[in-house]
Amino acid sequence: MLKQTVSTVSEHIFPGIGYSFSNNSSLPQCKERNEAVSNFPLQMALFFNVAFFPVWLTTIIVMLPLKFEKLPDLNKIILIIALTAAVLIEMTRLYMGYLGNLTGNIPGLAGFWMLSLLLQSPLQLLMLLPALRPGVVELVSQSVMCCLLAVQLFSGFLALSDLARYSSARFHVSQFLAEK
Repeated sequence: MLKQTVSTVSEHIFPGIGYSFSNNSSLPQCKERNEAVSNFPLQMALFFNVAFFPVWLTTIIVMLPLKFEKLPDLNKIILIIALTAAVLIEMTRLYMGYLGNLTGNIPGLAGFWMLSLLLQSPLQLLMLLPALRPGVVELVSQSVMCCLLAVQLFSGFLALSDLARYSSARFHVSQFLAEK
C-alpha cells in the first residue's frame, strides 16, 4: 500500500519515472515508463564536492604565493602542473559523475570512476605531500577533497555495479519479451 502511494505521488511529481513491480515477481512489469537508477550516496558526495570545489580552489590559489617562494624550482613546476591537471580533471570528473549517475549512463559513470581512480586520486594525494609544504588551511582543504574522493570511489563502484546489473536484467527481459 505504502509503495503504491509513493509511486503514485512520484509519478505525479516526476512523470515518466517510476518503479512498477507485480506482487509475485521481483522483475519490473513492462510499461511505457522510464526508470531512474541512480545512487543517492554518490549523488550527495558529488553535490558536496561541487559545492566545496570553489572553496578548495580559492584556498589553493590564495596559499600558492605564500609557499611558492619556499619551494625548489623542480617542486614549483610539479605543483603548477599538478594543480592545472587536478582542476581540469576535477571539472570533467564531476560532470561525468553527474551525467552518469542521474541518467543511468554506464560509460559516463565508468569514465567518472576511472578518472577518479587513475588520475585524480594520485594528484590529490600528491598535493598532500610534505615536499610541497602545504599550510594548515591548505592541508585541511586538501584532506576534505581526499575524503570526498574516497567516498565517491566507493559509492561510484557500487553505483556502477548496480547499474550494470540493472541494465543486464533489463536486456534479458527485453529479449524474453521479444521472443513472445
